Parts: sequence; structure tokens; C-alpha cells
Amino acid sequence: MGSTNTIKVRHVDFGLEKEIPNNWFKGNFLITHFVNSFHLIFPDGEKYFIRSVKAHEEFVQDPELKKRVKAFIAQEIIHGNEHKTFWENLKKKGYDIDTFLKLYNSTTYEFLEPNLEKVFGAKHGLAVTVALEHFTASLAEFAFKDLNELEGVPENMRQMLLWHASEEIEHKSVAFDVLKAVDDSYALRMRGLLHATITLSVYTIIGFVMFLLQEIKKGTFISPFEFWEFFTHFISLARTMGKEIGNYMRPDFHPDQVANEHLAQYFFEKYKVEKVKLKVAV
Repeated sequence: MGSTNTIKVRHVDFGLEKEIPNNWFKGNFLITHFVNSFHLIFPDGEKYFIRSVKAHEEFVQDPELKKRVKAFIAQEIIHGNEHKTFWENLKKKGYDIDTFLKLYNSTTYEFLEPNLEKVFGAKHGLAVTVALEHFTASLAEFAFKDLNELEGVPENMRQMLLWHASEEIEHKSVAFDVLKAVDDSYALRMRGLLHATITLSVYTIIGFVMFLLQEIKKGTFISPFEFWEFFTHFISLARTMGKEIGNYMRPDFHPDQVANEHLAQYFFEKYKVEKVKLKVAV
């Protein structure tokens, strides 16, 4: 199965350098910092996705898939840039994000990535990318459906997250189709799933805890309601991700079996997020 979805490269600017409340997710510090951990993980994660896919471009013979790979790479570059824009906002608010980023990069991309490549070959990184792409597309659907399109979040942040979500849905099968062209081994795909599940879970929790420790140090009050709201959303997310891991474990799984393309189409029809790039006279 191969996707026929159109993947469009969009240039955007959500103004994430502008003032955004510390507890931007509807006043809930816990949910805000859980999502903030993704803001920290994504940019270098996107670079990893790009490296993993580009390392296997030679195996892609299908002209249509070649086009989709190029669009996938362009989209991922823009995603990383938008999240990094928000890093500066977090720093202005006094949050220490460099400690996490140093830990994350040194353990994941400086240690794990090269050493696992020596043991398992470059295909391992591609298999990890494929699993993580399934996770991001699943998170995207969760944001639209379970979180009601992030209702109540500041508009620029809401549109940025939904834009990223929509493009994850749009290109959800690219890395998968590249892996199929490289090595259709079920064992390889499952090894990538195990690595992806552990690392995404661990670094999300570490980032979340590091943000909360900073709030505790500042004396921030977190209400019982915030704990309850976070807990209910977390359980809902865990159920969704558990279900999607189960789907991914089916030997005949393909991302296009998950019918969520309409969510991306709906978003791009409703919100004109693409910015026109003005030509500068020389």
C-alpha cells in the first residue's frame, strides 16, 4: 500500500516569539509543561527523522515516493524551526531548557544513535523514525478529537500545534514506505517501535519533571483541579497511544489504514496559515 496524499510545503509564522502565558494550556501548568517537553524534543527529533530517511534515499525507486520524501524533509525542517522559535520564549520567561537539551542530545544523538547504528545498522534509525511518525500522527488525531482542537489555548500556539499535527497526518506514511522499500522485516519494525516507545516516554517525563521542579522552586501554586485535569487527559492519552501501538504491531499495518486525513484537510481549509513569501528586490 502506498499513499497518494498530497504533501504540501508551507511557509508559516505564528509569532511564537510574542508573549504567551506561562500556563498557556488553559491555565494548567501540568498540561502546559507536559506539552512544553514536546517543544524541546521535537526540533532535534525532526533532524533525526531527516537523517534517517535521507540515509536511505538511494533505495527509493518510485518517482512519486521520491517527491513525497523531499516534501517530508522540507516540512520537518519547518516544524523544527517553529518549535525552536518558542524556545526563545521559554528562555525569556526564565526557564532553564539548556540543561534538558544537553542531556537529551548527548544521550540520544551523540551516544545512542551512533552506537546502535554500529550494532544494528542504519536501518534501525529508520525503523525508529517510522514508529515515531506513527506516534506523532496519533498525537495529532488526539489533539483534534480528544482535546477539541486545543480549544482555550492562545490562538497562535493553538494554530501552530494544529498545523504541525495536520502536516504529521499529511506525511504519516512517507518514512513507512521508505522502510518497506529498504527492508520489510517485521522484527526490524518492532525493534524500532520498542526504541521509540522507551525514548519518547523517558524524555517526555524528564522534560516534564524538569519544568515542574522549576515551578516548585519559584513557589508556583498548582491546584488540585490542575492535577485532576492533567490526570484525566493523561489517562485518555495513554489509552489512545496504547491502542495505536497495538495497531502498529499488526504484521499487515500501514499508516494509511488510519483514516484521519480529513482532519488535516479540515484544518487547512479553515485556517489559512501559509504565509506568502515576499520577493525582495535586489
